[in-house]
Amino acid sequence: FRSEIAAGVDVVLDYLWGPSAEALLAAATGHGAGEAARRIRFVNIGSLGGAAINLPAAALRSSGVEMVGSGLGSLSNVTLIRSISALMQAIDVAQLKIVADAVSLSEVERAWTGANNTRIVFTI
Repeated sequence: FRSEIAAGVDVVLDYLWGPSAEALLAAATGHGAGEAARRIRFVNIGSLGGAAINLPAAALRSSGVEMVGSGLGSLSNVTLIRSISALMQAIDVAQLKIVADAVSLSEVERAWTGANNTRIVFTI
């Protein structure tokens, strides 16, 4: 991830944290030097890559990075349930459909190597 790529980024949805988050934040550091820094919203959702990162203060001072978290604990249960309810109602009103193929987890290799371009949902 290079700083040239960061120039076109508005939002980062980070499920990994750890070294990958450090690399993304380093790419954004100094990006706005000499002008108003482009706002980059960095949303941490998970920590599969590590529980902690090294975050130099300069990464925040010399960039337009805004860090927020999302997931359990970032909203109250009442707010989360209301949001899910509103989303479900909007899906119904708009008559949205999610086209997906249900594939048994035992068929994961076949599904990954197949020529299917539809969304796959693995079942157990």
